[in-house]
Amino acid sequence: MKTLCKKESRLRQSNRIGEALRSERGVSLVVVIMLMVIILAITGAGLLFSSVELRVSGNYRVGTQAFYAADTGASYAFARIVLDPDQSTALFSGTLNNGSLTYCSGTPTTSNNCTNPQLLTVTSINSPGYSLGAGTGYNSSGFSFYLYQIDATGVGPLGATRQVQALAQYGPK
Repeated sequence: MKTLCKKESRLRQSNRIGEALRSERGVSLVVVIMLMVIILAITGAGLLFSSVELRVSGNYRVGTQAFYAADTGASYAFARIVLDPDQSTALFSGTLNNGSLTYCSGTPTTSNNCTNPQLLTVTSINSPGYSLGAGTGYNSSGFSFYLYQIDATGVGPLGATRQVQALAQYGPK
């Protein structure tokens, strides 16, 4: 009889465990917690990617501003080119947009905020037959041309620098 009672009590205990496992109490809590974790993960990833995109677009904007400042510097150098290369090789620098953008002559260095502009590079080209007028009796030795290399650096906000390099040929002399 004692063994029957033990078997019966074990059977009743296993029935209670089975009923507890078959019960659906608390399942909705587990499902809601799992959904909350998934939604929070998606939201966190979205915030991370949006902050990265914001930084990328900001860097692109200041880089573009620096490029246009350098382009303005190259245009300024083109305007200063004259027939006499000694007058054309002066240093140049300037500011744009209330001083937030600057441009100057020369190539950018790690510490160059247009504080040490460089001279334009000028090469004289003089050879017979270099122009259509050579050998026609008008100018048998050919015309003198000057080849300018314009290096303009633009500096924008946050230390963004861009460089524009152009070649300009000027003549005849």
